[in-house]
This record gives sequence, C-alpha cells and structure tokens, in this order.
Amino acid sequence: MVSDSNSDRFSGKDLLSASGLGFQALTDLSKDVVVLIALDGAVSYVSPASQQIFGWDAESFSTHLSDLVYLGDPNSEAEALHRILSGKGDPAAPLPQADLQLRSAFGPLIWAEVNAHLLKDAANAPVAFAVFFRSIAKRKELESLLEAASQTDPLTGLCNRRTFEENLKREWAVAMREKTHTSLIKVSLDRFESFVEQFGETAAEECLSKVAKTLKETARRPADIVARTATSEFSLLLPRTHEMGAETISAYIHVAIQDLAIPNPHGSAGGETLTASVGAACAVAEQTGVSESSEFILAAAENCVFLARQEGGNRVKTVMDFLTR
Repeated sequence: MVSDSNSDRFSGKDLLSASGLGFQALTDLSKDVVVLIALDGAVSYVSPASQQIFGWDAESFSTHLSDLVYLGDPNSEAEALHRILSGKGDPAAPLPQADLQLRSAFGPLIWAEVNAHLLKDAANAPVAFAVFFRSIAKRKELESLLEAASQTDPLTGLCNRRTFEENLKREWAVAMREKTHTSLIKVSLDRFESFVEQFGETAAEECLSKVAKTLKETARRPADIVARTATSEFSLLLPRTHEMGAETISAYIHVAIQDLAIPNPHGSAGGETLTASVGAACAVAEQTGVSESSEFILAAAENCVFLARQEGGNRVKTVMDFLTR
C-alpha cells in the first residue's frame, strides 16, 4: 500500500505498527468499555462502547462511576471496584476481576465482566487504574434459561420434584423459625394408566397440561409452590396456610379437576370423567413436639392420598394440626 499524501494520516504499513495503532484507536473500536481513572478518581478516558453497554455516552458515564456498582450482598470484588471508581482505590489492594451487577441508564441492573489493572509510570510508581467492562448479558440469559430448565418439568412448566423438595425444606425451616402454619397438598390422578392406554401419549400430555394449569390458577400467591412430582402426581406447598385454607383449597382442586370434564372411561367408581385423589396435611410449627424435618408433613400428605386411593379414589383426605413425637 502506498503512503498517504496527507501527513496527518498513516499508511497501511504504519497502521500495522505498534506506534501507528494507538491505545485510543484500539479501544474506540472495541465493544468493551475501557475507563482510565487516576488514583484520585479523575477520569482521563472512557471508550465509546459505554453508550451501547450502559446507555450513557462517555462524558455522562464518567459522572456515574461513583454509583455504578450495585452493593447488595457482601461482595469484596464489588466493594473493591466501587472504591476504585470513587477515587478511593488502594494500589496495594487486590484488583477486582469478577462478574458483577452494575447500574445503567436503561433502568435494570446489567451483568458485566470486570477486569481492573494498575498502571505504573517509568519509575514503577502507580499512577492510574484501567478498568475494562465486558457485557455478559447474553451469557447470563443462557445460564438463567439452563437453570430454569433444571428446575422445571418440561411438559407442564411446573417445578419438578427436586425443586419442590428443596423449597419444602427451606419453607419448613422458615415456619419453624417464625412459628407459623405450613400446608401441603398431594394430587394423584385416578386410573391415569388406563387413560394413557385408551387415548395415547399425546392426549395424556394434554390432560396433564390442563390439570397443571388448573393447579397454577388455584395457588396464586407468590410463596405458593406447585410441582409435578411424579407421572400423574402433583404437589402444592402452601406456606403460612392454616388448616381451614388447606381444606378449602383441597376441596376446590377435587371439584375443579372433575369440572375439566376430561373423558376417562375407566375412571374411579365406575365414572367416565377424570378424577383425582387429594391428600392434605397442615402442620402447626408453634406447637411443642413438631418435627424439625419436613419429611413428616410430606409423608402425612402422601398417606392421605394413599387412603383416598384405597377407598376408591375421587375423594379428599386430610390430616390437620398434627404432631410427631
């Protein structure tokens, strides 16, 4: 490539040299945000990518550095970055290298990979920090989707058995600490195997989806957990729900599943509509002698379902205000 006649421009050969490719020329082209900040907090450079990642242009971004970091739970990396951006960074302290949540002009917090470096002069004295921000929003979105997939039943979108049991342990610990009621309801579809044999897998999946939708519409409180815990079994965890509430909800579920009017020629008690055996248990954590393990309330609800099925299905069995010793 020939040299450009304009002395203020580089030839192609010059552009490939280290001197031709200046720091700012490179960072201006980068999708990462680069910030040069003196030890006292004076900002000497912000790369243009700040507009795309944070929603602020370079000038505006420099005015938001001191409140950029979200300081929620204790996080030494976030705290170290906050000190640097606020002009209080310690050159002798460990430099933040982490994935952090940061504020933005868009409103919601955003995720960024942060890497800070200490710059020194020719005498090896620290003079500034160079902080690099790289958006990891897509990666975090994928991680969130994968996490959700591991916690939910793919057919119904409800929690799976593992997630349900984890939530049960957590909520039971809360109930013990706060001395509150906890209710657990088990729902088992009667003679579902015959339904599958009669109508096939596709109809079975549609049936399960309709039941799941009904249960989700029943347990609407944010703390309520609805899960598919076996092929044709569902579980509802109702924190801070007293015995009357558990009995009412159980009775409603029993009727609501019948009202779906899903044909099942081999239904319970000679009926031809899909029905369910429902078992409910309510434990009162403030009573003396109640177990510290959540297993007993789970077993109690399962026993209620077993008794309902033994009696022909299509009924509700409950045990309320019970203790184990």
